[in-house]
Amino acid sequence: MPAKVSVSDVKGEVNYENLIKEFGVQKFDKYISKMEKLGIKLDLMYRRNIVFAHRDFEKILNTIKNKKEFAVVTGINPSSPLHFGHLLFLRQAKFFQELGADVFIPISNDETYVFKKTEKLEDATKNAFENVIVDIIALGFKKNKTKIFISTQFSKIYELAVKLSTKVTFSTIKAIFGFNEQTNPGQIFYAVMQSAHILLPQIEEFGGVKPTIVPIGIDQDPYMRLVRDISEKVGFIKPSSTYHKFLPGLLGGKMSGSKPNTCIFLTDDIEVAKRKIKKAFSGGPKTLAEHRKYGGNPEIDVACQYLYFLFEEDDKKIKEIFENFKNGKLTCGDVKEYLSNKVEKFLKEHQVKREKAKNLIDKFLIY
Repeated sequence: MPAKVSVSDVKGEVNYENLIKEFGVQKFDKYISKMEKLGIKLDLMYRRNIVFAHRDFEKILNTIKNKKEFAVVTGINPSSPLHFGHLLFLRQAKFFQELGADVFIPISNDETYVFKKTEKLEDATKNAFENVIVDIIALGFKKNKTKIFISTQFSKIYELAVKLSTKVTFSTIKAIFGFNEQTNPGQIFYAVMQSAHILLPQIEEFGGVKPTIVPIGIDQDPYMRLVRDISEKVGFIKPSSTYHKFLPGLLGGKMSGSKPNTCIFLTDDIEVAKRKIKKAFSGGPKTLAEHRKYGGNPEIDVACQYLYFLFEEDDKKIKEIFENFKNGKLTCGDVKEYLSNKVEKFLKEHQVKREKAKNLIDKFLIY
């Protein structure tokens, strides 16, 4: 079934070439060599075409080349603790921070509430403090170049959203997001709030107008279309964006923080994470004998994909794993065990850093 991709859901088999045409974005591949010529050490997400498309990336590359000021914005919806899916855009934010960007991370407790992902706004705010912010800090962002804020607790964001709201009509929002008579007013206004999140780095308090890059999944592109449509009307530069492929859920479908068996949380106990990996969707035949004879498909095997997306940095090694999985030398169990060891190491180190990060929240949070 062809994929149906929207801000609220992703269904069907995703074809990224088709999505590039459907959303009107551009392929990213030509920028790989351009970044390498600038001496930029590429994150694996760029080397492996996980970041597959963009809007207006040339602007960001020129800014990096000329050593000018720029920002990166990447938001979190605090309906659950962070999981591996969140690492895709957070590691991109770190990548750009290493290239000089200031990082802005809005924690969208307003989105969590108005889209009914939690019954109480307070629950989303509590989770933001107890889990989300701590995990972000533990990932190694620089405190002097990182600004985290809770959407409902930062007055500047509401101020900016009110100004932006006069530049948007309901018909525009309805056309972009497909809202209907069942849509609550909070969801409609959140579209404007998201624009404010993205444009925040360009207000005077943070140094004024500057290029801004937003790493997202292509399902979130409607928000980019809206903000790019209104940004110049209020004196800002149109923000740029990159689009990464979807990390599959552990069971082979969509990953969701509301379905714990589909994802590994950064707060998961090591043994819990290992059990989840053991039950993950496999890309091999039903029997070991068949796998040895015919091999498996690493493109649909979840353990292979997690190594490819996040946990095997060595390009030669991941190529070897894929080849050996395809020819039957490596079984699903072999790859799952290899991934489990990688994940165990990551979680152990992260959770130690997480405890230290609990005392650093005030160093990163802006009000």
